[in-house]
Amino acid sequence: MRILQVLPHLNIGGITTYTYTLAKYLKEKGIEVAICSSGGNQANKFKELGIKLYEIPIKTKNELSSKIIASAIKIAKIHKQFPYNLIHSHTRVTQVASQLSSLFTKIPHLANFHGFYKKNKTRKIRKIIKAQGKYSIAITPLVKDDLINYFGADPKKIKTILSGIDLETLNQKTPSLQLEGNPIVGASGRLSSVKGFQYLIASIPKVLETYPKAKFYILGEGSYQETLMDLVKKLKINNHLTLLQRKPLSAFLNSLDIFCLPSLEEPLGLSVVEAQYLGIPPIVSGVDGLNLLVSQEKTGLKVPIGDSLAIAEAIIKLKKNKELYQTISKNARNQVIDKFDITKKIDSFIEIYEKAIKDNNS
Repeated sequence: MRILQVLPHLNIGGITTYTYTLAKYLKEKGIEVAICSSGGNQANKFKELGIKLYEIPIKTKNELSSKIIASAIKIAKIHKQFPYNLIHSHTRVTQVASQLSSLFTKIPHLANFHGFYKKNKTRKIRKIIKAQGKYSIAITPLVKDDLINYFGADPKKIKTILSGIDLETLNQKTPSLQLEGNPIVGASGRLSSVKGFQYLIASIPKVLETYPKAKFYILGEGSYQETLMDLVKKLKINNHLTLLQRKPLSAFLNSLDIFCLPSLEEPLGLSVVEAQYLGIPPIVSGVDGLNLLVSQEKTGLKVPIGDSLAIAEAIIKLKKNKELYQTISKNARNQVIDKFDITKKIDSFIEIYEKAIKDNNS
């Protein structure tokens, strides 16, 4: 079986990591995998796995862009070099391009949905186009519900496969970044308002009243960086908040005492899962997929959306209560081993691949 994975780029990010991990373990199962994207700074990681890489002009966020058609034609042409049995797409634009290519080649398309889509005018067009493939994969039950209730997707054609992480890689001893602080609090993700980092930053003065040596770090890049740094200057906490870029997530997490993701919306949050596996208690907002990861005072702490005071109180609580800290650390790690080990999910991917190919040929 040959699978062509299609994603917009190979830069650092959740979907790139998801696709890399999936490709790694599919290959171990004897499945041939190739990657189709616009390229990126993580390309060498895929090459080291022995994965073939193909480039398409998919650098657009517009599902009606001419680049979509150009990419679809190129995906179809790739079949001559890599005779794939199925196209597996991972984002809005690649889903549309892959669906078009599937029409050209008569080769089945499987669409992977990693989150919720904004309900705007463009989405109305998408409801008509759909581009949900022969079958679809939703990374959580909530994402599946969104597909059914908003896009009118057929429930029988959607399989929920909870995102998993590569425990083998996390088990490799990664040196910490040797960060300073007591406690050391960190967060990671793209720098955008939806991640809620502004509320974490606003919590810092309150934490400093109890722990004046506390240090906060955010690992990520994005257009919201200037806004966040303006808030840091306004609160006069320049010496207590540092933005980091292009550091390995595992090395970053291994440097922390507490992890925080106060998102306004989050389909799952694999950075939280990785922190949990490494024994770092997370503080999250009680939204969407984060509710799947955190049970209050068992596998983490949950705070109301946009509540900086609650974030500060949760940080102080974890720092003061060693017994609670250790309980969460143990329970959270066990939960990850039980529910989020990617190696336990590979057979589910292969099963839906085989079904899509079989149904397409019948």
